[in-house]
Amino acid sequence: MTAENKDEILIAEDDEPISKLISYKLQKENLETSVVTEGDRVIPELKNGDYEALIMELMLPVLDGMSILNRIKEQDLEIPVLILSAKSQEKDIIKALNQGADEYITKPFRPDELMLRLKRLLGD
Repeated sequence: MTAENKDEILIAEDDEPISKLISYKLQKENLETSVVTEGDRVIPELKNGDYEALIMELMLPVLDGMSILNRIKEQDLEIPVLILSAKSQEKDIIKALNQGADEYITKPFRPDELMLRLKRLLGD
């Protein structure tokens, strides 16, 4: 299969071991990945790329995940968003889902569960 036929997922995560684990897991499932480590890079990357979904930590440097969710909504960017965050309080989860996140998984996470939820978002 050529790269043109693979779905590409944007990963917004500033913890390198976690972003490498996610990328590895997705690539094993024949998905392409790109990683940004600062929140202010997410919207420009979404606009310049052809991404099928966004996996995002809420606590990113420069621009936080809630602000990114607001910008996605304001700019009518239609992309499934899976939050993968250490923020595990119910109020944070509810707020993110109300702001437009499609899924929310707390850290520590199970890679197979992440993959299952992502596949559901992608309609696979």
